Amino acid sequence: MSIPWPVQVDIVAAFSLLGFILITIPLYWHLEAWNVGCVVYIFWMGTQCLIQFINTMIWRDNALNVAPVWCDITTRFGIGASVGVCAASLVINRRLYHIATVSTVSITRADKRRNVITDLAIGLGIPVLSIALYWFYQGHRFDILEGVGCVEEYPNTFLRYLLNLAWPIPIGLVSATYCILTLRAFLKRRRQFSDLMSSNSNLTFNRYFRLMGLAAIEVVFTIPLGTYNIVQGLTTQPIYEFRGLADLHYWFSRVNQKPALLWRAEDGLVAAIAFRQWTTIGCAILFFLFFGLAEEARKHYRLALSSVAKRVGITTFDRSGSSGTGFSAAGSKGGSRGGFGRVTIPTFVQHHRGTRRGSMDSFSDRLSTNISISDAIDEKGAYVAHLGGGGGGFATSSAGGSSTDIASPVDTEKGISPTESIPPVNFPPPPSLHLQDPALSAVSFPAPPQRVYDPASPTRREADVPASVRPHSLDIV
Repeated sequence: MSIPWPVQVDIVAAFSLLGFILITIPLYWHLEAWNVGCVVYIFWMGTQCLIQFINTMIWRDNALNVAPVWCDITTRFGIGASVGVCAASLVINRRLYHIATVSTVSITRADKRRNVITDLAIGLGIPVLSIALYWFYQGHRFDILEGVGCVEEYPNTFLRYLLNLAWPIPIGLVSATYCILTLRAFLKRRRQFSDLMSSNSNLTFNRYFRLMGLAAIEVVFTIPLGTYNIVQGLTTQPIYEFRGLADLHYWFSRVNQKPALLWRAEDGLVAAIAFRQWTTIGCAILFFLFFGLAEEARKHYRLALSSVAKRVGITTFDRSGSSGTGFSAAGSKGGSRGGFGRVTIPTFVQHHRGTRRGSMDSFSDRLSTNISISDAIDEKGAYVAHLGGGGGGFATSSAGGSSTDIASPVDTEKGISPTESIPPVNFPPPPSLHLQDPALSAVSFPAPPQRVYDPASPTRREADVPASVRPHSLDIV
């Protein structure tokens, strides 16, 4: 049972989008390493996959000329991509050969610039040249096929074989020559090659062999597939006699619009369209298998997953060697360590900052702290009485007057009176005031207000509340 045609169109569109996504994943790493051959390969195949996806979506079930400028651009880009993938393989093989045969480990900046310019001239210059030569064998503007999109159109003349189909064969031969010379040089100079790898941080043994494997596969398939296209064109279609460009470009602006029912009746056209679509998808997936699953690629994947995990609230995303996947709290060292990764859920730890110890905590637990308010007031009264002289001065109180004390629980338990803990403070008497003016001598000062407490009240010997169980605490009594 054959797959329905709309389903086939959806499958091609899905794989074209998948090929574009996969081949663009390693782009940053090759840009970082200045690997021009791989960057050119990604450019041609990735862009062609994207164009193929857009075309199948726009013309999935119609053949209307809704985007003529888009078709003018994409048809020429398709011709350049068919040559560009071969040119990219040549650039890769050429670079591998120069690495294997380099005489010095250090390379100057001028040499690097020269190599980049040469690689770009090969990887972009040859495909652009093939696009410029397309006008000489182009029959009319373009065709639109339902389910495929816009495709280039050219009669089956000898110029088509010379200027379009023949490009992969000479490029493939030169690339194969570089590949063979690279293998030979590598086998002869393995020790010096090891020194070169150690001096270049962007090139490792694994990456070098992957480049060599990709280039070798491209060489193996480029020449046979190029030969197959030439043979198929010669055997399935009659040769159009070339009578000049005026005859070839007659009614050049026309656009043939073919529904799927008509163009799918031509077996040769169906095979050619399927070959073009799936070779583009295959080249993109092949490149990803070589460079998207390598160790450095997996390291970048882990970093990306860790970055995403942090944004959603997961602190770390680590890879471990054992089996199983589990979550663990931040800072834990045990638990299951997963083969895919160990995800740590964030936790909030409150750091207790110790308060600075007071000066009272620096002494022994047996310290007694007594604050006598009455003594200070009595001493102050005695001082003011001296100031008042024989007139109506301030009344003084005796040392045995009432006092208000704050005693520590340790003193209370030992039976020590607060007044016995701190000796009285004796201030020196102030100098006597000699009033020269007799008028001022008659001035008498008013008596101070009555005290709010009774000085004759007895001193409390015990605390009103039991001693606290905490050391270094004060109980106000």
